[in-house]
Amino acid sequence: MPDKNLSPTDSLTPDRATDSTLPVRPAARRPWLLSILTLTLFVGFTAAFYWNSELEDAFGIPLDVTNICALMAYLAVSLLWILWIGIFSRWDWSTRIMSMIAIVVVPFTAVVVLNPVFGGDMTIIGFRPIWMAAPVVPKASEAASVDVADLNPETPLDFAQFLGPQRNAEVQSSLSLDFAGLNKEAIQWKIPLGPSWSGFVARNGFAVTMEQRQAKECVTCYRISDGDLIWMYQHDARHQDSLNMGHVGPRSTPVIHQGMVYATGALGNLVCLNGADGSMVWQVDLNELLGLKLKETSGGPYPASGEEDSTLEWGRSGSPMVYDDCLIVPGGGPKQGPYATLFAFDLQTGAVKWKAGDEMIGYGSPTLQTVGGVPQILLMAESKGMSFDPASGKVLWTWDRPGDSAGMANTSQMFAVGDDQVLMSKGYPDGGGTLIQVVESDGNWDTNLVWNSSRVLKTKLTSPVLKGGYAYSICNGFLECSRLSDGKRIWKHRGRLGHGQLLLVNDQLVVQSEFGELTVAAASPDGYSQLAELKAVEGTCWNTLCLTGDKLIVRSDQEAVCIQLSTK
Repeated sequence: MPDKNLSPTDSLTPDRATDSTLPVRPAARRPWLLSILTLTLFVGFTAAFYWNSELEDAFGIPLDVTNICALMAYLAVSLLWILWIGIFSRWDWSTRIMSMIAIVVVPFTAVVVLNPVFGGDMTIIGFRPIWMAAPVVPKASEAASVDVADLNPETPLDFAQFLGPQRNAEVQSSLSLDFAGLNKEAIQWKIPLGPSWSGFVARNGFAVTMEQRQAKECVTCYRISDGDLIWMYQHDARHQDSLNMGHVGPRSTPVIHQGMVYATGALGNLVCLNGADGSMVWQVDLNELLGLKLKETSGGPYPASGEEDSTLEWGRSGSPMVYDDCLIVPGGGPKQGPYATLFAFDLQTGAVKWKAGDEMIGYGSPTLQTVGGVPQILLMAESKGMSFDPASGKVLWTWDRPGDSAGMANTSQMFAVGDDQVLMSKGYPDGGGTLIQVVESDGNWDTNLVWNSSRVLKTKLTSPVLKGGYAYSICNGFLECSRLSDGKRIWKHRGRLGHGQLLLVNDQLVVQSEFGELTVAAASPDGYSQLAELKAVEGTCWNTLCLTGDKLIVRSDQEAVCIQLSTK
């Protein structure tokens, strides 16, 4: 019988609210401060990405710094959420464990499934989901044409070396090219290529570049009229940095000289090839010459390597240069030294004719410039701008320039300005433009600063072009014009290019964005004036452009196109 003395609110079972002998679970605390912090960081970094150009103008903060800070903030906030859930949430333990696992597993799974492709600023420039077919990489066993290439005839239309005829990313074309008609119908052919940051060089209707095909580092020659492969040289090598931030493959651009092709691989394989069929004439192992060893850097489908005990994290990028009867090639060395900054090899035999400099190299290439009336080889080393006598290799002068070949690297070319000045440029937070004056007296060279600016000419993976007293550059992802006399920025185009490439053709700028868009604009200090635009290639575009006659050859790490330009 029920007890009539019990009130309706009483229970026959013990109640946590009334029985003081049972523990009471406190209500879960609400993470107001953490939620506000998370929302604030999200809104703040979203705004920073959207208004990055204005942020850089006001405070000098480039996009790569913003991205690194955003990544660190994300990791810190994720850790704070894990700590709050585990210690302060007062949820039951199954909920806590599942929530903490989700914070770690969900982003990781998203990265694995979506497979983001990163650009030069650690920016995601695209996705390659696991269900999407990987880019086609031609096999190293691909059959070449039965034809042979004739790389001997020289004409004013040649583009036979890195950055063009004068190695300054400028072409003074005798043709009156009409870029206004640039469109998809102008694409003559498109072919898949193996990954590489090498540009094309061209002579007599043939174009040469470098590619990574599976475990082979290749030098390849194509016929410009139809894109057919004529010959291919193969070498067992595959470069990849430790974090794969620089991607795989060779980095430098070959040079064509008197029917021969000279090329430097990312892992130190220097070769002279017969331009007719790609057969090897001579070969030098730069690692052996410098006392360097290779280490395995990848667990991918093919063995990959990098230099062991070296600051050259991103691979050999210096493109060889021909001077007189010598092939000029950047050297380097192990961290502890000794260093040999430049080598001169005999063009016919590959024998060392001289070596010079005791500085570690960066990612620039040697270029021949005339300063103070004297021909000089200019090279941006790891942390110095350097000048060499081209005949003997004697170091004429140096200029300290911050740089670290394992991090905030020097990659841009040095250029003579006028009779006695030299321009340097560099990306990263410690970069910017520097103009120095170089004066010779009784065989001694003095250098003096004209101006230095951390606001202009922050060229990370490219070099500026010079015209009429102005420098045009891709400065931290934006096209800008700067005055050479004082380093003042004249204009800046807000359209984002990433870290693409520039080519000055007469009085027009041909601009290849990191994302595959090709634009043409006037090289004028009066302001940005776009003449044409075309989505040229897929993939990441850090490769230099090549113009031979009325053919513009553009490539990425995935493919190449040949664009037939119309003439006026």
